[in-house]
Amino acid sequence: MSLRPLRQTEQVNIDFITPHTQERGGCLSVVVASGIHIVEYAANPSGLKTLGIQLNDIENMNLSRQYHRTYSHPAAMTDVPCGTVGIAIQGDFITDWLELVGTVSAGDAAYAGPSGTFTNVSTGGGQKIGKFIGILSVNPHTVTWRGLGFSRLFIDTCTKKPVWENNPADAVHMVSRGYIKIRVDFGASDR
Repeated sequence: MSLRPLRQTEQVNIDFITPHTQERGGCLSVVVASGIHIVEYAANPSGLKTLGIQLNDIENMNLSRQYHRTYSHPAAMTDVPCGTVGIAIQGDFITDWLELVGTVSAGDAAYAGPSGTFTNVSTGGGQKIGKFIGILSVNPHTVTWRGLGFSRLFIDTCTKKPVWENNPADAVHMVSRGYIKIRVDFGASDR
């Protein structure tokens, strides 16, 4: 889990889509693909507009085999690729999408880092998004940057070749040092 449930969400944006499968809790940036504005975990945030923290997992799901998506079921916290994604633009969150340099203290500035992470240095060119309001809770583990959820292998009837949808071997994992509480206000720089 990349975003702990203990959080205070003050403002949410539901105006954008994301085409990739990925875990919640990272810093989304706005990019233009074929004339359409989408949000994704940018490999390099330099020069991009950071928008907020992804609130739900994005997974490929076989919706014909899912329970009804009520708030009591885990599928209610999951979206599918190219669907509208919930983006928190203001509030307090505990996340593990971290790319920290050295130690972090409460009150240090938080910046958008590479691959949708949060960092404590501005050298990567990422926008300042808030500040760290807690200390690092050390718990090394991996998070999935790309490739969550349902996958299938089928034979293309035209080419007679096997085709993977969301191949598990193509998943991209990153190592996180632990969890930390961040206060974000993505709209502060626009005011």
